[in-house]
Amino acid sequence: MLLTEIREDLRAQGYSLVRAADLPIDPALRRHATALAGEWDHLETDKYLKDGARFRERRYDRFYYLPKDGTIRLRPHRPYFQSMTANEYAGGIARSVAQLTESTLANPLLPALLEFDFAQFPVTLEQLEHPWDVQCHQFRIISTPEELGDPTPEGPHRDEVDFGAIHLMSRTNAAGGLSQVYTNGKELVTEFALDDLMDTMFWSDQQVLHAVTPIVAENPALRAVRDVLILGYKCTPGLRETD
Repeated sequence: MLLTEIREDLRAQGYSLVRAADLPIDPALRRHATALAGEWDHLETDKYLKDGARFRERRYDRFYYLPKDGTIRLRPHRPYFQSMTANEYAGGIARSVAQLTESTLANPLLPALLEFDFAQFPVTLEQLEHPWDVQCHQFRIISTPEELGDPTPEGPHRDEVDFGAIHLMSRTNAAGGLSQVYTNGKELVTEFALDDLMDTMFWSDQQVLHAVTPIVAENPALRAVRDVLILGYKCTPGLRETD
C-alpha cells in the first residue's frame, strides 16, 4: 500500500486499515517484530479496572518527537490521565501505569514505528516545526471462562490526541476483538479484525471515534489473548524534552 493512500484515507474517512503484508516497513527492521511482540509477556495487571477485574495488562510511556530533525526522546515517566469526557470508565484519574521495559525501549523497531506512523498523517507544514507528545501503550486483553476480555470498556471514544496507530502484536485463540470506527455521533461506520502480527489501523482522533469488541476463546478450555501496541500523537507547541 502506498503511503499516499494511507494519508488520503485519513483525510477522507478518518481511518485506514493496512494489512501486515502491505505495510511498507524496512525488512531489516521488520525482523525485530517477533522480539517486540515477546515483550507483551512482561506487562502488569491494570490496577484501575472496576470490580477487581484482571482482563487487561499494560505498560505505558511517552516520547518527545520533533519531526523536522527526527529527535526522539523518552519523557519522564508520569501517571496516565484522560478526562471524563474522553473516558467515562476510568477518566478523571491519574493512573499509575508500569513503564516500558529497557528491552522494549532497546528494540529498534519501536522508534522506527514511531517515525513511520507519523509519516502517514496529514499534518501541516507548521505542525512539522513543533514537537509532538507521543503516547506509547502496550495492552494485553485476556478472556477466560470466568472473565470476559473487553479491550474498550469505555465504549466508542477518542484518545484526546491528533492521530494514532494500532499495531497488532499477537492474537491467540481469540474470536471477536473487532476494531470499530464510529462517527462523532456514535454511528458505526465499519468494523474489522486485526489478525496478523503488524496488521495496523491508523486513525484521525478528531474525525472519528473508535472501539474494540470483546474477545472470547475459540477453544473454551484455553484463554484468549489479544496484544496491541498503540501510539497516539499530539502536536504540543512548546513541549520540552524534559517535561
